[in-house]
Parts: sequence; C-alpha cells; structure tokens
Amino acid sequence: MTNRILILDDEKLIRWSLDQIVGQEGFEVDSAATTEEAVALAGKNSYGLILADLEICGDGAGSFFPGLLRDQREAKVIIITALPADQAEHKLGEFRAYRIMEKPFASAQIREAVRTALGNPADQAGQG
Repeated sequence: MTNRILILDDEKLIRWSLDQIVGQEGFEVDSAATTEEAVALAGKNSYGLILADLEICGDGAGSFFPGLLRDQREAKVIIITALPADQAEHKLGEFRAYRIMEKPFASAQIREAVRTALGNPADQAGQG
C-alpha cells in the first residue's frame, strides 16, 4: 500500500492544516481544492488514503467517489464533514467510506485515523 495521501477540500486553511498534520507523520501528501483537481491527481498518482470534504462533492458525492477510486484500488476514503454522520452516510448513498469524521476534529484524531487506515510510514519503508 502506498504512503501517499490525497486531501480534497475547498478551504485552503483546512487543506494546509491536514497537509501539516499528516506530513509530519511521514506521509507524502497532495492536495486538491476542487473535484476536478482531485480527479487529475488521481489519474497521475496512486493513493493509499483520500481525506475528502463531503460538501465539496455536492449532491453527487455517492457517484463521485466510486469514479475517483476507479484507478485507486488500494485507497481508503475518510470523509470529513460538518454534517452528522448519519446525514453524511445518506448523502453518500451506496458508497461506503472507510470512516466519517465530523467537524470540528482535533489533529490527534486525524493522526489516529490516518495511522489506523495506513499504518506507520516507517513500517512500510522499502516495500513496494
């Protein structure tokens, strides 16, 4: 599994914060402000994890993620949302995210979620 993470959020400060949090853990990070940027990055890179703001996907979230993951067979998706988890699940339709995290969240929660999803990058050094 790859150590690379894609962050998808339209808020620059959130993208920067998430980049700092997971980057300090040793993961490679790419970020996108739009779904179009995310699709372009996913076409060029392999990701182990995608951290995505649900609201950026609008009402088409349930169909957006399966399309994004078409070439990302190993990627897990953690949804970040201001909605309660049950409303987020409804918006995702049949797509099942690895995890849904409600805002606001602490940096320790992000670190734990990423480590749980991907493990420790140092443990994966030399693999691949």
